Amino acid sequence: MKKYLLLLALVYCGHYRLHAQDLENIAQQKPVTLSGSVQAQGIFYNATGIADRRQPFTYYLSGSPIISFYGLDVPLSFSFSQSDKSFRQPFNQYGISPTYKWVTVHLGYRDISFSPYTLGGHTMLGAGFELNPGKLRVGFMYGKLNSATTIDTTTQALVPFSFSRKAYAAKLGYGTDRNFFELSYLSAKDDTIKPAGLTPQLNYVSPAKNDVMGYTSRFSLWKYLFFESDGALSLYTNDINSPIELSNGTSTLLNKLRSTFGLNGTSEYYTAFSAGLGYKSKDYGLKIKYKRVDPDFQTMGAYYFSSDYENWTVSPSASLDKGKIRFNGSLGFQHDNVKHQKRATNHRIIGAFNAGVDITKSFSVEAVYTNFSDNQKAQTVLFADSLKIVQTTQTITIMPRYMIINTDVIHVISGSLTRNSLNDFNTFYSTDAVSRSVKTNQYTLSYNINFPKRMLSAYLNISDTKLSGQGMRNSFKSATAGANKIFFQKLQTGLSGTFTSTKSLAGEDAFIVNATGNLGYRVTQKQLVSFNLFLTNNKVKTSGPALQPNFTETRGELSYLLSF
Repeated sequence: MKKYLLLLALVYCGHYRLHAQDLENIAQQKPVTLSGSVQAQGIFYNATGIADRRQPFTYYLSGSPIISFYGLDVPLSFSFSQSDKSFRQPFNQYGISPTYKWVTVHLGYRDISFSPYTLGGHTMLGAGFELNPGKLRVGFMYGKLNSATTIDTTTQALVPFSFSRKAYAAKLGYGTDRNFFELSYLSAKDDTIKPAGLTPQLNYVSPAKNDVMGYTSRFSLWKYLFFESDGALSLYTNDINSPIELSNGTSTLLNKLRSTFGLNGTSEYYTAFSAGLGYKSKDYGLKIKYKRVDPDFQTMGAYYFSSDYENWTVSPSASLDKGKIRFNGSLGFQHDNVKHQKRATNHRIIGAFNAGVDITKSFSVEAVYTNFSDNQKAQTVLFADSLKIVQTTQTITIMPRYMIINTDVIHVISGSLTRNSLNDFNTFYSTDAVSRSVKTNQYTLSYNINFPKRMLSAYLNISDTKLSGQGMRNSFKSATAGANKIFFQKLQTGLSGTFTSTKSLAGEDAFIVNATGNLGYRVTQKQLVSFNLFLTNNKVKTSGPALQPNFTETRGELSYLLSF
């Protein structure tokens, strides 16, 4: 018992951030405050027809207290269960960004973003600041992006391996949130020291460095027009220690920048650019955006980049008749292989449109349409017809809704019709015998009734889904009914049941029942005791060997929640 009490006293402080604190109002803050919650939970479980998927009884104790020092929140967390009696602390990351007037200081682990292509949200352990006196925009950050991994001296394994990586980033700009222009710069470099225990025969990742120069701009033109643009040039050296020098045949740009940035024969450069022009008024809107990213574009200041693509996007919107008629959408044209170096070029058309009409005060209709087409064409080398991608995916959804709102009762009747199709136009698969096209039709109907004064609500949902394709024909039908009621302002009750019938071409049919009941009693404003019961019954009927057994599962959860 003493062992358990000791474990309960331990607090697991995981990966968290301390938010920016406004020091200007620190005098009005309380010195120390405590908030958060603690929850104790016991779970009962029973199964027949299948092996138990959990223990017959388990219990949990968890909490998320927040200690505040003069308005600075420090979130903590702990958990304890019979299945895990040891507390682990794999990592701690602390950070703080106090603010006073136009000065913000960053210390510790921070996720700072100066631009999408330079320092773009990568976690950095270090220190920095941001200054915004008037319209001047200044920022600087220095620290560590990655920590070095160590070698397993027994197996000489380095999976994965990375060097210690340090960087600094700066930005300088002028303007307001609506109108500004900023220049930013990132310089990152791996440690060139080889890890201890590394043998010459063992391959390892080469230390690299990266210099990125970028800009970010946003401008409002006159009253309704706006313009935005981001761009960057990334110089990436894959091996700092490489003895290979830049040759005369190398890019003129790399030769010009060789001495300034210490480039060598493993250095490459990439560009990324995006720009958008838009019009936005009370009733209408239109935005045209262009984006191009070189193949293998990368920056050490961001975790991941989609590269090697160029696309145009047009996004119109409209709101007419005082918002009774609404429309917004986007249409994009995209292709990869921007430098014509691949065997094939993939062209895509991406469209999404949403429209809504309020026919009366009670009756409205929404419609959604999406289209995605993929067409891969040979570029430098012909390849097999079976490898070509010529597909179109279309989805259309229509959602009518009817509402009756009175003082004592509210009725809502809604439905949806969704049709999804994947059409494969590859001529190699043109015969019906090997068609890869798939179609899905789904129909739903819902009815909700709410009695606000009685604190009572009930609902009924019905759905029918059919999936068809070559060698596949499945159907799913389900009905859900439930009700919720609050007694004496403190006792919350609920009951619901879902009945699902499935049929497949293989001849295996199933009928599944899921039932849920819940009780919750609010002892005080900060204390809640609740009990939830879950039941699952699965019955299978098949003409051949059953792929899944008939079974019944029940689970009960009793919990106590204390907020403070």
